[in-house]
Amino acid sequence: MDLQEASRLAGYSIGDILVQRVLEAEMPRCKPQVLLPDAKDDVIARHRDFLQPYMIDPATGFLILSWHSFVVRTARSVIVVDTCGGNDKQRPQKERYHLKRHPYLENLAALGLRPEEVDFVLCTHLHVDHVGWNTRLLNGRWVPTFPNAKYIFSKDEWSFWQQRHKDADFKDDPFYDDSILPVLEAGQAELVSSDYQIDEGVWLEPSPGHTPGHVCVRVSSGGKNAVLSGDLMHHVVQVLEPDWNSCWCVDAERSRATRRAFLEKYADTGTLVMAAHFPTPSAGRVEAAPRNFRFRFDGPYGKRYS
Repeated sequence: MDLQEASRLAGYSIGDILVQRVLEAEMPRCKPQVLLPDAKDDVIARHRDFLQPYMIDPATGFLILSWHSFVVRTARSVIVVDTCGGNDKQRPQKERYHLKRHPYLENLAALGLRPEEVDFVLCTHLHVDHVGWNTRLLNGRWVPTFPNAKYIFSKDEWSFWQQRHKDADFKDDPFYDDSILPVLEAGQAELVSSDYQIDEGVWLEPSPGHTPGHVCVRVSSGGKNAVLSGDLMHHVVQVLEPDWNSCWCVDAERSRATRRAFLEKYADTGTLVMAAHFPTPSAGRVEAAPRNFRFRFDGPYGKRYS
């Protein structure tokens, strides 16, 4: 069994709550400056011993990224957090997501979970790679992938994208039409505050900047804590260099401030940080360092690197 398979099946026990990963894809994706325009080659070189070979591909110098959901299982609920890029979606401007055929539902089934058994779907924000599996193509129509789930969206996030969708100057792929609107039309969407409690031990924590209504998901049970950080950080190097925004950050200064405040809050607390695009195993702990912070990957199958 390889490390990706182990991380998917084993999961993380946060007290009585289990968090597992559903992988869509993982690969070396792009040069650092493509995703992180603030990145400097000399700074990347300074961190290279830590970043290679699992976070930066030595052959290409590309950042290694993962696209995955997290499944949070409490005693009462099954919650899917973020739904990746999806299959069969027309994304001509974003080749990474265009007409894909990922084994996402098969990977969900490997956890012993059917879409019908999911109670809640939560999107940390409404970017294209976090809403894709909200829907699937069935008999030529986009229908909710999780037919019995309530889809939870931050009110602030929804307001931003609803207005942007109406903007005649906004040119982007039609993820609003194929991945969000069908959920609304099915009556399965619920707009909530950015500190909404989904279940006992699972609640939202506002983290605006990357998008105006971006939220993290807090998980707490039995004295153990985790936070699902969405796109607060796309790559591990942003823990080391928290002032580096992604090219997708809507509010640059607020993104930097929110990211640094997050790292300061959770450093050296033992809280498991589970990020939406960190490579396998995608989770670990923030530690204070003489300069900024560092990240120590962890998991039920042992530490991968430090």
